[in-house]
Amino acid sequence: MGFNKCVAQKIILFTASILVLSEPVFAKKKKPATAEPGTEPRIVASDVELVSEDKTAAQLKLPSAKRTFFNKIPQEIIDGVEKGSPASLRDAMAQIRKSESEYVENEKILIAVATEIMKTVWPSEKQTWDTFAVDSNNLYMGAIESEQNGIFDTSTGNSDFLLTIIPAFVIFRPTYNASQYEVCLNAVKQALTYAPDSVLANYMMGLLLEKNNEYAEAKIYLQKAYNGGEPAQELSLACVRVFQKTGDVASAAFIMQNLPSDTPNLEILKQNAYVAFASKDYIKAEQYVARVLQQTPNDLEFVLFRAKILIEKKDYIHAVSLLDMYARQNDTNYDYLLLRARVQLDWSKNTAAATETIEKALQLYPDRIEALMFAARISSATDSLVAGKYADELSAKVLEKEPDNADALLYAMNGLAQRQNWQEAYAISSKLIQRNDVSTEVVESHVKICVKLGKRSEAYELAKKMHDAAPEDEGLLKAYILAYSEYGNRDTVIKYIDSLMNGASAKMKSYLYYRRSYLQYSEDSSLADLRSSLISNPRNADSLFRLYEIYYGKKDYRKAQYYLRQVVAINPNDTSVKKLNEALTKLIQ
Repeated sequence: MGFNKCVAQKIILFTASILVLSEPVFAKKKKPATAEPGTEPRIVASDVELVSEDKTAAQLKLPSAKRTFFNKIPQEIIDGVEKGSPASLRDAMAQIRKSESEYVENEKILIAVATEIMKTVWPSEKQTWDTFAVDSNNLYMGAIESEQNGIFDTSTGNSDFLLTIIPAFVIFRPTYNASQYEVCLNAVKQALTYAPDSVLANYMMGLLLEKNNEYAEAKIYLQKAYNGGEPAQELSLACVRVFQKTGDVASAAFIMQNLPSDTPNLEILKQNAYVAFASKDYIKAEQYVARVLQQTPNDLEFVLFRAKILIEKKDYIHAVSLLDMYARQNDTNYDYLLLRARVQLDWSKNTAAATETIEKALQLYPDRIEALMFAARISSATDSLVAGKYADELSAKVLEKEPDNADALLYAMNGLAQRQNWQEAYAISSKLIQRNDVSTEVVESHVKICVKLGKRSEAYELAKKMHDAAPEDEGLLKAYILAYSEYGNRDTVIKYIDSLMNGASAKMKSYLYYRRSYLQYSEDSSLADLRSSLISNPRNADSLFRLYEIYYGKKDYRKAQYYLRQVVAINPNDTSVKKLNEALTKLIQ
């Protein structure tokens, strides 16, 4: 296209747009769609607004191409092309249809634009109209030729919707890269000021935000596009991807139900696998993954995904084989390192290897939340340093980003309690017990922390309340007995414990004897209770450690070590117990 001619066309378009600005602009308000009785509800973003910088622009639809270059074409046809959904494009092309000799040049160009939208944006959809040869020496065709070559054409200007948005079609080309993000984003934002309800523009805005990992905002635009009419496969899959990223698994699953599940389409199979996994339907997820790998056996992402599913199913043997296969190609991938650490810790029980793996992950990806959480989990369980930090220090980095992360709070509390920082541990446990989903573990920990701080009344009141609400929960019963032992009359508590003995399970009976040993008046009675505790459960680490303490106090170090070594055998990863055993060994020598 010659430079002078291009400039002349821009001047004509600009002059025409100025002339029409004096005309009043009317916008017909549409009534909100309502679902027919008995039909599935549509995904409606009724409680979601556009991001703030677009609100003002979205309130007014500015003059568009229908009043300039395409001013002879009926308005509803232009609206259909600007809306840009497959259905609106087909409808617009049906309205404009006539014999070839009757078309004028701007109608042929509009048909070419509609064709480009359908082929580029909605390739899964069927085109139902004929196309015609047109003069390429105009702004619209020049923009199309540029974007087909992966070039954002800055010479088109933004005088109307189509000239503004067509250059941004580069996002659909394989050559698209992050350097084009800003210019495409600005173009689509401008296009939305012309047509705020355009399915095409909202879809493209959602895609751009998704590419930039801004999933919450992408969801807003994609929902609006989805609700704008019968959605194409491409739009449905984009919604599924973003909904999963924002934790809206139910909406993602609902959309997938409307897509064919028996298709060989790889993208649909993959999204079905992701949705099934997010819904914890691991059997179905594995079936979809198997179908993907049948078509693309070297798809490393799905080799790793299959290993992840097998780990969730606790099929560690097959999962390890897949991890080994993956590691031959890439042993530094973030997801691989996390899965490898999980297998090492949960299956192999090799805490040292799991620690080494997660430390490698943190070295490569220092701020990733999952890695920090896994490291905090190991530190919390072992009372040891991971990547040079304790559980509460690792959790603190997570809590900077996610202050209400329940697991991070739990690991932080455990780490502080292990180092007997009771006051700070109490601050966290007090926050955790206010949650609606408070766990038995949190109640037990809070009661223990309160006891350590001398807050016996608080410990008792909480433990009694929780135990009364769920008397069958043995963990809550243990918390109640601990609190009652510290708060109540000794003889009364002993009678209460005795009343529970007959109906108690072996492990519960072992705990009852253990707690009763603290209430006995003589050492012999305490030792008798601890032996009874071990008869009921020989692996009761608390009773074994209590025996170690008694004999250590009596300076019978060999007998003390006999019991302490059993504690080490039961909890081989507890570094604090290991240190006590090492110190005792030196003392005996």
